[in-house]
Amino acid sequence: MSTKELKQLMLDRIKDIPDQAPASMVQRVLDAIEELAKGEQASMERMARFFKNIEEDKVLLQRLAQ
Repeated sequence: MSTKELKQLMLDRIKDIPDQAPASMVQRVLDAIEELAKGEQASMERMARFFKNIEEDKVLLQRLAQ
């Protein structure tokens, strides 16, 4: 999927976020989008490491969330 298609998909999904969603969670997503929008290499590398860590620890994080 192209970057343009992914961006459109994100815009479409944002509309589905319920109004009852915790503002703190929505703020964190917004903060991540703003970092990505800056286009700074250091920010993107930091974000890539963060997502890699989340993916690697996904099972553990899911168990902790329960």
